[in-house]
Amino acid sequence: MQMKLLAEVEGSYVRPICSIPKYAIVTLGVYRIDTDEILFENHCPKERLPERFVQGVEEGVRFFASENGIRGIQVNLLDGGWHESDSNKRDFMFAAVFALFKVFPRKKDSESP
Repeated sequence: MQMKLLAEVEGSYVRPICSIPKYAIVTLGVYRIDTDEILFENHCPKERLPERFVQGVEEGVRFFASENGIRGIQVNLLDGGWHESDSNKRDFMFAAVFALFKVFPRKKDSESP
């Protein structure tokens, strides 16, 4: 399978001053691949990001791709940052989505067909 690096991006969902603090940071490698699949691989050491948060990252990648009609990409989780009491799986879903917006920005209404 052929892979072409599109970007290495960081996404974060950090809200330190709110009633329920949030802390999730991910670094993703995003590649164009020669199939119509959406592939996800975890290359992040477990001590950098526990497995319970990796699932949230993958869910965010798949959600973003399906909502935006994106096919033919592989996303590699390269690194992450978390906090014992301020992180949860859903926060990592948001962080992954925010990272992918940097690679695939939303089209403005004037650009839509």
